[in-house]
Amino acid sequence: MKIRTLKYIFNDGVKNVYKNRLMSLASISTIMASLLIFGIFYLMIINVKYNVMNLNEQPEMQVFCNPELDDIGVRLVHNTLTRNDNIAEVTMVTKEQAFEKVKEMLDDDADLLEGMDNSFLPVSFIIKLDDIENSDEIVKELSRINGVDKVTYPQKTIEFISKFTKWIQAISILLTTVLLVVSVFIISNTIKLTVFARRKEISIMKYIGATNWFIRWPFIIEGILIGFIGAVVSFLVSGYFYNEIETKFTSELAQLGTDIITLLKFNEVSLPMILLYLLLGCTVGAFGSMISIRKYLKV
Repeated sequence: MKIRTLKYIFNDGVKNVYKNRLMSLASISTIMASLLIFGIFYLMIINVKYNVMNLNEQPEMQVFCNPELDDIGVRLVHNTLTRNDNIAEVTMVTKEQAFEKVKEMLDDDADLLEGMDNSFLPVSFIIKLDDIENSDEIVKELSRINGVDKVTYPQKTIEFISKFTKWIQAISILLTTVLLVVSVFIISNTIKLTVFARRKEISIMKYIGATNWFIRWPFIIEGILIGFIGAVVSFLVSGYFYNEIETKFTSELAQLGTDIITLLKFNEVSLPMILLYLLLGCTVGAFGSMISIRKYLKV
């Protein structure tokens, strides 16, 4: 295809968008809404998966001793843990260390602990496992050790979050699909207006020998441009609000003195996100145009 022909097709597509700007705006808004919903769920899913992956990479259990357990009892528990073949690493958290952590968590309200000692806090052990496959059995085994009060392990939480993520994924696909179908319908109607307005011109072009694709391409470009604009605007809006949320969320966690949950920076997810947005937006735009042309142009 010659450069002059490509230039004509592209310019014609841009003119069509401008001529039907109200319908084009409606199409762009619908695509934008569809992709915003897709983006919300997409960002939720990748952040949940990222945090679940972090938890899986650092499978830690915490074994809490009975608060009244004496030093000898604590040593016996420690020895039992270090001899366990399923445990890779054991770290003791003393009453004093636990007390300091509580004060750090309370921050400005730490004076509430004034006059109190650390006797009410238990000694605990942070354990890293060699393998998480038999975690349930290991939890039961450790719970039976004399002097152990309870054993906590995030695996159940991980399993719940994973199931929750799958539900979010299914809902996002369903909602996005419905809205993208609506987008196809609106884009198709937008293109119909252009086709109807130019029906005489199209008839003349066919009469003088213009190929079917030469007639189709300006309308396809129109649909792709609508999808492209909707995708770019949606991406910019998503990026702005995500950055605001990520900054405030990270700040709040820092004030609480914890990093139990980490949100990815937008620049870490922006490339795959913009590519997905453009792919979906332009595909929907082109598909809507093709439907309209095939049905209303006898070419």
